[in-house]
Order: sequence, then C-alpha cells, then structure tokens
Amino acid sequence: MKLRLQLVLTLYGIILGTLVAVIAFLFLRLVNFLIYLVWDAGASLFGDPVFWPILICTLGGVFVGLSRKHIGPYPREMNEIMGEFHANGRVSYQGKLWRNLVAALIVLMFGASLGPEAALVSICAGLVTWVGDKLHFTYQQRDALIEFGIGALLSIIFASPLFGIASTQEGEANNISKKLHIQKIIIYFFSVSAGFLVFYYLLQLNDGPSPFANLGSATISWPELLLLIPLLLAGKYFGKVYGIFETGITFATRKIQSKPIMLAVSGGLILGVFAFFLPNMLYSGEHGVGEIAKEYDSMSIYLLLAIGFAKLFVTRICLGTGWRGGHIFPIIFASIAVGFALTKILPADPIFIVAIFATASCAVILKKPLAAAFLLALFFPFQLWLFIVVAAYLAVYKPKRVSAS
Repeated sequence: MKLRLQLVLTLYGIILGTLVAVIAFLFLRLVNFLIYLVWDAGASLFGDPVFWPILICTLGGVFVGLSRKHIGPYPREMNEIMGEFHANGRVSYQGKLWRNLVAALIVLMFGASLGPEAALVSICAGLVTWVGDKLHFTYQQRDALIEFGIGALLSIIFASPLFGIASTQEGEANNISKKLHIQKIIIYFFSVSAGFLVFYYLLQLNDGPSPFANLGSATISWPELLLLIPLLLAGKYFGKVYGIFETGITFATRKIQSKPIMLAVSGGLILGVFAFFLPNMLYSGEHGVGEIAKEYDSMSIYLLLAIGFAKLFVTRICLGTGWRGGHIFPIIFASIAVGFALTKILPADPIFIVAIFATASCAVILKKPLAAAFLLALFFPFQLWLFIVVAAYLAVYKPKRVSAS
C-alpha cells in the first residue's frame, strides 16, 4: 500500500470511525426510547400487569411476522453481511437500509433476546458502500473502508477496542502480505480510536450507562490451575448446547417455516412465558452481566443454571422463529451466568472460574478464538488475560488426525 493511499485511508478511517460512532449512538438511543415506551410507559398505563411480558412478546411476534412477510428476512445477520463482504468486497444497500432499520427496531423494542450488532453492521456497511460508490473509490479503497467501518462499529458496541479488529481480520493474515496486514492494522487503530472516543463522549454528555462491567479481581494459585482444563471442557460443551438447541428448534418449527406470522408469534409467546418467570430473558443481557456479578452470592446454583441455559434457549428461539438480530451479548450473559453457578460447587477463585468457562463457551459458539478472547478480556482483571487467550484457543483446538500409512 503506497504512502499516499495509506494516508488517505487513514483520514477516511478516522472520519468513518466518527460517523459510525454517531450512527451507533443515535440507533441505540432510539432503541432504548422505544423499549421505554413499550415496557415502562405502556405497562404503567395499564397498571403494570404481571402478564405484560407474555402479552407484549406475543404481540411483538405479530409485528415481527408482518415485517418478515412484507419487508423480508431483515435485519440481516452479521455472518451474512461478513460473508457478502468477503465474497464481493462490498455490501449491497439498494432498498435494504430502511428495511434493516425498521425490522431491527421492531425486534428489539419488543424485548427480543438479541443484540443490536447485526442491524448496525448491516446499516453501516451498506452506508459505507454507498459512500464509496458516490465518491468513486477504487475497489481496494472501498474494501478497506468497509472493513474499517465494521471493525470500528463492533469495537464500539462491545466496548472492546480489539474485538472489531479481530472479528474482521482473524484468519486473513495468511491471505495478504505481512506488510499490508500491518498497514491495515495501523489504519484500524486510528479508525477505532476515533469512533471509540466520540461514542463514549456522546454517552457522557447524555448520562448514558457505562458499557464496562468489570466483574472483579482474581487470585491464581494451584486450585485454579488444576481446574483450568475441566473448566475449559465444561465451557466448550456448554457452547455446543447452543448448536443442539438450534438443531432441535429447526426440527420443531420445520412445518411452519413458510408461515412467518405463525412462526414469529410462536417465538414471541415462548419468549414471553420465559420472561414471565425469568425477566433476564428479555433484551440482549448487556447490562445484566453486571447485575449477575453483584447478586450471584444471593442466588442459588439452580437459579443461575436456569438463567444461563434458558438464555441460550430463548436466543435460539428468537433466531429460529424470525426474530433476527445479534447473538453475541446473549451468549456472553448466558455463559457468565452458568460460570457463576459453577462457583457454588468448585473450590477456586470465582472470577477465574467464570473467565475460563465463559471464554471457552463463547469461543466455541463464535468460532473465532481471538475475537472471543478480546471480547471477554475487558470483563476480567489483567492477570487473567493470558489464561483467557489460552482458553479460547484450546476450546476450539482440533488435533490433526494422523492417517495410517
């Protein structure tokens, strides 16, 4: 990459990071306002009925089904966007930006156990492609800017500066020269830094909640080291439960997949029933992580296990019944809840237990160990970071089979 091109892309990357931060901030503010209208103002208007989750989630299923029927399968999921980007070097946007926005708002305002990242990635990647087309960027420039935009966005949403870089770059270093890879990482740094600073400045201006939820300090001694592998295996198989739920739900709903309204209403009803008994089932779980960390001492192992497994299940229910969105926040919440359940029976530092278990689980589900490690690291103290990276890679490690000669 020539110096002139690198300087131009760095400048565009900083501008893009700033733009992405503003879009993410405005989108999340709008989502929170709509959630307030539905779940706080609406419930108060009717006297806070106890069955409100069942009523609203089922009603939400009607709107989600109508959206799916008349708008289409939106918002697009993050793996779809990344797949299109890596295949074509661009993300199609004609007639799709408003569809992603409207469908995402419907899903999130009615309490889906999903995060906003899928919709935001769809919207921002489409906008960046549109800008590249209008400014007549070269293929290389547009390709780079879309990567920077997605990286900055993911870093902002998940409050992890390195997560966005790992999500878009993991596995790519072998396909490009080392020099070019380093140059792209440098531009990423400026793009992500600009977006990060602008987003959290806007949060401070509006008294927004801090996205950081450090779960506490940890100590490492022989009990923790002896439990490393068992915890890693437990997290790995908890992550595999997510895939089992997906298979079961796909089979159970196979006869109504062609009926979007019935499908979405059934998902909404199940979500509502679970939320009636366990309010943590609503929303992405982003702010629930800190609450679980503060209250787990007073919660039974059975309650924590129920919350964790139920969160995985209702997240897959949402995705399997047309409630489309991101699953990263919910799987973090579910993994941390079950990790805290294990602290009730294992004689080791509780934060160490949660860190290893949750990292292994998320690495298996996301299938990106470095991204999972960067994503989980900021929840835990610095002395656990090396163990988190090791746990992420060991969880997805598959020994090569030696063929008999």
